[in-house]
Amino acid sequence: MRKIFTIVIITLCNLTLYSQTISGTITDANNNEKLIGVNIILENGGGTSTDIFGKYTLNTSEGTQKITFKYIGYEDIVKEISLAKDENKTINIALENSSEQLSTVVISAGRFEQKIEEITVSMEVIKSTLIENKNTTQIETAMDQIPGVNITDGQANIRGGSGWSFGAGTRVLVMVDDMPLISGDAGQAQWSLIATENINQVEVIKGASSALYGSSALNGIINVRTAFPSQKDIDKNKLPGYTKVNMHFGLIDKAKRNELNWNGKKRRAFKGIEFLQGMKFDNLDLSIGGNIFLDDGYRMGEILDRKRFNINSTYKSKKIEGLSYGINANFLSQSSGSTIIWNGLDAAYIPLDESITRTTGNTYNIDPFMTYIKGNNRHSLRTRYLSVKNNNLTDGVDVGQNNSANNYYTDYQWQKNIKKYKLRITSGTTNEKVNADSDLFSGKNYKINNSLYTQLDKKWNRLNISLGARYESFRLHSEDKYFIEGDSINDISAGKPVFRTGINYQAAEATYVRASWGQGYRFPSMAELFISTNQSGLEIYPNPELKPESGWSSEIGIKQGVKTGKWMGYIDVAAFIQQYDNMMEFSFGSWGTGDNALGFKSVNVGATQISGLELSINGQGKINSNLAINVIAGYTYMNPISLDLDYVYAETSNGFGLTYSNSGSDSTMLKYRYKHIAKADIEIVYKGISIGGSMRYNSFMKNIDYIFTIIGSNEYTEPNRIPGLNDAREKFNDGDLIIDLRAGYQMTKTARLGFIVNNLLNTEYMSRPANMMPPRTFAMQLALKI
Repeated sequence: MRKIFTIVIITLCNLTLYSQTISGTITDANNNEKLIGVNIILENGGGTSTDIFGKYTLNTSEGTQKITFKYIGYEDIVKEISLAKDENKTINIALENSSEQLSTVVISAGRFEQKIEEITVSMEVIKSTLIENKNTTQIETAMDQIPGVNITDGQANIRGGSGWSFGAGTRVLVMVDDMPLISGDAGQAQWSLIATENINQVEVIKGASSALYGSSALNGIINVRTAFPSQKDIDKNKLPGYTKVNMHFGLIDKAKRNELNWNGKKRRAFKGIEFLQGMKFDNLDLSIGGNIFLDDGYRMGEILDRKRFNINSTYKSKKIEGLSYGINANFLSQSSGSTIIWNGLDAAYIPLDESITRTTGNTYNIDPFMTYIKGNNRHSLRTRYLSVKNNNLTDGVDVGQNNSANNYYTDYQWQKNIKKYKLRITSGTTNEKVNADSDLFSGKNYKINNSLYTQLDKKWNRLNISLGARYESFRLHSEDKYFIEGDSINDISAGKPVFRTGINYQAAEATYVRASWGQGYRFPSMAELFISTNQSGLEIYPNPELKPESGWSSEIGIKQGVKTGKWMGYIDVAAFIQQYDNMMEFSFGSWGTGDNALGFKSVNVGATQISGLELSINGQGKINSNLAINVIAGYTYMNPISLDLDYVYAETSNGFGLTYSNSGSDSTMLKYRYKHIAKADIEIVYKGISIGGSMRYNSFMKNIDYIFTIIGSNEYTEPNRIPGLNDAREKFNDGDLIIDLRAGYQMTKTARLGFIVNNLLNTEYMSRPANMMPPRTFAMQLALKI
C-alpha cells in the first residue's frame, strides 16, 4: 500500500512539474515546406521531434530554459523560453539552410538522413540536373560517369570488384527508394524500369554493404531516390504541383572507318519523350510519369522500342498522427535486340554470323508501403511485387528461350532514435520468394531468402561510430535434379552471418577522417547455376556446382570540405582493399563437346584481391551572382589479382586456360578489369547559358579469357571463331579516352533548349572483347518545366 501511495505522489509531482507545453510547426525558411524529424532538445537532454506534418509538442517545466531546434543541413536555432505555471506557448520556427556544411544529405549509408561528410563509407552522389542535362535515356549511362564505377552489358562494377557477366548475377545492388530492383531468376539489374524522369538524386556506396542490404550488395549499392513535389513548387506555380516534359531527337553519326558503316550513307536515329506530373492535394503527394523511346540502334538488328509508365503516391493520415502510406509502381513494355560478339574488327557493328536475339517482354513492379512515426520510434513496412516476362527469338525463330520470374519481397524495419545518448538503433527483417519458369532452366524453380539485420549508429561530439550485423539464409529448389559432388539433388541451401563497422572523426571544421570494414556474401543466381542456352551463336553452359562467394572490404579515407563564395564541395581521398573467397566469374572456354564446345560458363575462381587508391572531387554552387559551376571528377587506381594461381585462373598447357596476359603484364591480374580509371564532368552556367563536358578514361584491359585470343587469330578456322579480336587488342592497347560535350540555353522560365554530342571525337573503343561501343551521336533536347 505504501509503494502504491509513493507511485501516485511521484506521478502527481511529475504532472505538476511538466504541465507546461510548447508546440508549433517547423518549416524551411526558403520554401515554407514542412520539415519532418526536426529535433527539439531541452537543456536537460529531453526533447521530441516533428511529425510528418512538421508539428511538435513538448512538455517542459516552468521557468526559463534554452531549447535547441536542430536538423541536418540547416542552421541550429537556440531559443531561451520562459514559461509560467500551466502556461502553453506556440512557437513556430523557420530553419535556414546551413552555409557552412557541404549541404548534401544522404540516406543509403545508415537508412536515415546523414550529412555525407559524416558517414563512415565512401559515397558518391549524382544530382538530377546532371541526369537531365546529359539527355539520359537509360540510367546506367549516367552511372558510368561516377568515379570508380563502370557499367558493362548492364552489370555494374565498383572499384574493380566485378569483371564481366552477361546478364547474370551482380555484386552491386541496384535499388529504387531502398528497394532492390534485381530480377529473381538472373540476378540482373532492371535498369530500363527506372524512371529517369523522376529522380531526386542517386547515391552510390563503394564497398561491401551486405550487412544492411543483403546478398547482392557484396561490392556496393546504387540507390536511386525519387522526388515528390515540394511546397516551393506549389508556391512558385500557384498550382497544386508541377509538370515536366522532355522531348529529344538524335542522330547516330557514321563511324570513322567506312568498313564499319553497315547502313551505308544513311544515319540511324533515336527519339523520345518523357513527362512527369507532380501534385499535392491536401495530405496526398502524387507523381505520375511516363517515357516513350525509339532507337534504330548503331548495331545491325539492335532496335529498341520502349514504353514506360510510373506512379508514386504517399498519403499522410489525418486520423492517426504519424502514419503515412502509399503505393509506387512502374510498368515497362519493351522490344530490343542484343548480341554478345561482333562479326570482326571491320564488321564490328554486325553481330557474329549476323545472328541477333530479339527480346520482347513486360516488366513491372508494384510497391505498397507504410510508415508510422511515434515519438522517437519509426516503423516501416515496404513490400514489392516484381514481375519479369521475356520472349526471345533468334533470327526470328522461337528457339525455346522464354523466361518469367516473379519476386515477392518484404522489408520491415524498426528504428529508435535515443536522442539523449545520440544513439540510433536500426533493426529489421527482409524476406523474399522468387518463382521462376524458364525454358533456359528446364522447368520451374523457386528461391527463398530470409534475413535479420541490425545496425547501431552512435555519435560522440565529433566522432561517429557504426556497427552492423546480418544473418542471411537461402534455399533454392529446381524441378530437375543435378549431380553435385556425386549426389543427385534438386535443393540447394546456404546461410551466413556478415558484419560491418566504421568510424568517422571530424578532425577540423571541414575535415573528416573515416575508416570502415565490412563483410559481404552472395548466393549464385538461378541463371548462373542452371542456364543452358545459345546466345547469338555462342553456347552458355550451366554450373550447378557453383558455390556462394563471400568476402570483405576495408578502406581509410579523408574528406575535406571546400568553399568559395556560395560554391561548396569536397575533395575525397581513399585507400581501399577487397578480398573474395570462391569468387564467381563469367568465363569463356571449351566447356562442351563437338562443334559447339566453346561458350560461356560461371565458375568459382578461388581467392582474389582488389586494392587501390581513389581521389574524387564533387561540388556545386555559384562563384558569383551570375556564374555557377558543377563538378564531379575522380581517379581510381586498382590492382585486381588472383591469390590462388593453382585454381582455374592458372594457364594450362593445352592453351585453353582462363586468362590471357599481354607480353610483360602480370599474369595474376583478374580478367576484364582496368588498372586506371579517370572521369570528370564539369558544367558552367552563366545566366541562362550552360556549357558542360564529360571525360572518361580507362587503361587497356590487359587480361581476358585466353581462348578468346586463340579463336580470335587469323589461323583459327573453327565455326565459332571470332575474327579480328587480336588485331583490335593491338590497335586499342593504349586505353580509351571518351569526351562528351553539351550546351543549353534557358529560353524562358519554363523552357530550356539543349544540344548534346556524345563521343565528340568519334573514337573507336570496346567495353570488353568483341563489343564495339557507339560512334558519335548528336541530340537536340527541349525541356519544359511548368
